[in-house]
Amino acid sequence: MKRYKFKNLNIVYTEKEDGNMKDKKIRENFLKKIGLKYIYIPKQEHTNIVAPFVNMSAPADGLYTDLKKVPIGVLTADCMAIVITDFKSLVVLHAGWRGLFSGIIENGLKYFKEKSSLFAYISPSIRDCCFEVDQNFIERLEEYSIDKKFLIEKNGKYYFSLQDLALEKLKRNGVSEVVDENICSKCGNNGNIFSYRNGDIDERILTLAYLE
Repeated sequence: MKRYKFKNLNIVYTEKEDGNMKDKKIRENFLKKIGLKYIYIPKQEHTNIVAPFVNMSAPADGLYTDLKKVPIGVLTADCMAIVITDFKSLVVLHAGWRGLFSGIIENGLKYFKEKSSLFAYISPSIRDCCFEVDQNFIERLEEYSIDKKFLIEKNGKYYFSLQDLALEKLKRNGVSEVVDENICSKCGNNGNIFSYRNGDIDERILTLAYLE
């Protein structure tokens, strides 16, 4: 587990040693360990939908709250968890390439009227060292009007930087400060992050945030 505090924003992400956060019982025990009674997690389906935490009946991949001490979070195993705040309200996103391409960051930012003082955080996630992509993926870049500058060729193979695209989207939309954890879920942190591409098909880490 790693825990951070930025002003009144608290961020926690789990590691393998904390257990599979997709398991409700394991997740509840972990929350007790860090002094939380509950958490709100959306029904993730790789959408670009960001919903208020009180409206969780339909699929979504991001949650919003303007209440203090209300923890919201997402489950990941290679995708990015992105936390965005103005320190008065809060959004947490599950951003894989599908959500990233189709505008989940932009949809999350719609909840903030004043964007010049926004802070964002990017969790451990698969990075361009390991995120190998195929021709079908490359063709989707044009479909979604994604710049090919985020595509990297190494030894005849192609890799993509989700984080650099996310950073550009955040900065372009007025986010003034971004903290990138800069850990690859597939090859970094001594293998202590669940990675779908490493075979962790049903295991997930949890990234959560709340405001004091």
